[in-house]
Parts: sequence; structure tokens; C-alpha cells
Amino acid sequence: MIGFIGGGNMAEAMIKGMTSKGMRDIMVSEPREERRHELAAAYGLSATSSNVEVVSACDVIILAVKPQNMGAVLDEITPAVSEEKTVVSIAAGITLAYLGSKLKTERLIRVMPNTPALVQEGMSVMSLCGCFYGPGLNTVKAILMSIGSVLTLPEEMMDAVTAVSGSGPAFFALFAEAMIAAGEKMGLSAADSSVLVVQTLLGTARLFDSGMSPEKLRIMVTSPGGTTEAGLKVFEMKSVRDIVFDALLAARKRSEELGRRE
Repeated sequence: MIGFIGGGNMAEAMIKGMTSKGMRDIMVSEPREERRHELAAAYGLSATSSNVEVVSACDVIILAVKPQNMGAVLDEITPAVSEEKTVVSIAAGITLAYLGSKLKTERLIRVMPNTPALVQEGMSVMSLCGCFYGPGLNTVKAILMSIGSVLTLPEEMMDAVTAVSGSGPAFFALFAEAMIAAGEKMGLSAADSSVLVVQTLLGTARLFDSGMSPEKLRIMVTSPGGTTEAGLKVFEMKSVRDIVFDALLAARKRSEELGRRE
């Protein structure tokens, strides 16, 4: 059985993906009674208010709680986590070393998913002990594949991953908000501007997914002396590449700070 500690949006995204692939033996612990009923009704799973009950009943436990709550949750469940349990953390900044200092199992996996998992288009990156193998690992891979794409990378890359793909959806969303607002200022209705921007983003993503590189697409769209070139010159003048780099550095730094718990 697969257990979730925490029944928030990301846990639900994973549960939705799992059930769509026929994975049914799922248990969730969630403090809010209304939310427990909601998840149980929507996905046919077992819901409880007890974290320890989930740990005792499940072979794979996914810690879907906020980083600031992780210490208290680990202290609560530690007595119930035996060495054959596989424990997965999807909380930003929570390191394998920190998990290992609290739990008696070496079957530990750190995962950074992202919000597009809500529509099964997520990007998940996992890090694990090099000696970890077996059915628990295969189960976790299957769960992550049910919500999108999966990469396995060394843990030292996780802070960069958090900045790029973990925070990335919010950065793209900010750019979309800015484009929609600019369209409105130029006379478009809010609805029409939103349709133009969202469909342009979707189509552009599909082009990337087809194998076209961002650089190639930029060059293809940019005619010498044309409208795109005029706009790109403003971005370059405002040093947009430096702004993006600085934003990602700030996100990575915050991820590093969250990880300083050992």
C-alpha cells in the first residue's frame, strides 16, 4: 500500500495520476475532516487523521507536508518507520541527510515535483542513496511517471532543480500575467488578451516538445527589421537574461537555506 502524509494539492495530483494508471491501494492522512471526505469520495482511497496509522499500514510513504512542518512530522512517525519502509519527501529543501538523521530506514528518496503535475504534465526530479534498489524504487518511479516526466539527478543538483522546475511555473505565470496586462493596455479585452497569451504559450511549449530548441524558434520568428526584433531589443536592453539568472539564483539560495537543518 502507498501512503501520503498530507492531502494537499500536490498529494492529490499524484493520487489522480496514480488512480488513472490503475493504482488503487492508497491511504492518506490529513488533519482536515472535510478534506479527508473529499479525497476519499473522489478517489476511493482510505483517509485518516493519523500519520502513524499511514506509516504502519503502508510500504511506501510520501511526505507531502510543508518544509517548516517536516521536523514535527518526522518526530511523530519515527517510531513506526522500520528499515523496510520506503520514505519519499516532496518538500523543498529537505535533504536526504536530514531524513536519514530522523528515520531508521535507508530507503529514502528526495523528490522535487512541480505544479503542472496537477494536469499530469509535471516535471519531477528524484535523488536517492546510490545503494537503493528494489520494488520500492520502482513503485516511486511509476508514481512519478503517472504525473509527467521523471529525471534522476545527484542531490547536489536539487537546489538548482528547485529553482528551475520547482519555481519555474510561477516565473512563467508572471511573464504571462505581464503579457496579458500589456495586451489590455494596448486595447484588447482581458478575455481576448488572455486567450492570445495562453494559446501562444501552449503552442510554443508544443513546438519545444516536438524537438525544436528555444534558440531555433526565436531565430525563426525574428525577421530582420520586424516587430519581434523590435521587442527583443527592449528585452536585451533591460538585461532580461540577467534578471532571469538573478531570480533563479535567489530561488536556489532559498532552497539551500531551507536545507540547512542537519
